[in-house]
Amino acid sequence: MVAGNILIIEDEGKFRDLLSRIIENEGFNVFKAPNAAAGLKLLGENEITVVISDVKLPDANGVDLVKKIKDGFEKVEVVVLTAFGSIKDCVKAVKNGAFDYIMKGDDNARIVPIVKSAAEKARLGTQVKALRKHIPHEYSFDYI
Repeated sequence: MVAGNILIIEDEGKFRDLLSRIIENEGFNVFKAPNAAAGLKLLGENEITVVISDVKLPDANGVDLVKKIKDGFEKVEVVVLTAFGSIKDCVKAVKNGAFDYIMKGDDNARIVPIVKSAAEKARLGTQVKALRKHIPHEYSFDYI
């Protein structure tokens, strides 16, 4: 059983492939993109649960990309990865709607649990939205 669809937006090919293998071993289906434009295209064509994005991309800033993703795909959770983190970027990423902001290398053991938590949050958000659509009709005054 596939646990969800994960999109990795990372310009470093070896790191992107390594991260992909780690996440696939946990039962997720992984899509990969080398830049923001390719990532947004895959996001529009597939039902993605979680996006993992590098901060420094050749065609975008990953922190700013979070807002663009959340504006267009509100149910998708975004995890931001960086090799050169700053408190300013972390705060901005979270304000833009990022699920988490983690450092490459230092936090490798945290990636899988974070992805699982983000996927679960996205799944529950989708469930709540579907229930909210259904409940008002059954329990509205018109139905009584």
